[in-house]
Amino acid sequence: MAKSITGSQILKILEDQKYRCALSGRLLTPQTASVDHIIPLSKNGTHDISNIWVVDHKMNLAKGTMSVDEFISVCRDVVKFQESKISQDNNENKQCNE
Repeated sequence: MAKSITGSQILKILEDQKYRCALSGRLLTPQTASVDHIIPLSKNGTHDISNIWVVDHKMNLAKGTMSVDEFISVCRDVVKFQESKISQDNNENKQCNE
């Protein structure tokens, strides 16, 4: 049976996190805060307070059922690809202006 997590426990987590997303550091508001399992239930994580943190809802949607390491790896891939595109675009713009 799943353990229930109380609102006061979630508030304590928010306070411990200084009202910042545990993944991105973004400032959380009641509209953007989302409770997330650190280790997803689909990867044998537990539904208890030791496996809960609060993240920005967009981060939670993007993370989905990935582990933290998987999510960070995907984020790095996105940044690396986008940086290479920006660099390529900048080089093309320089050539057009010469």
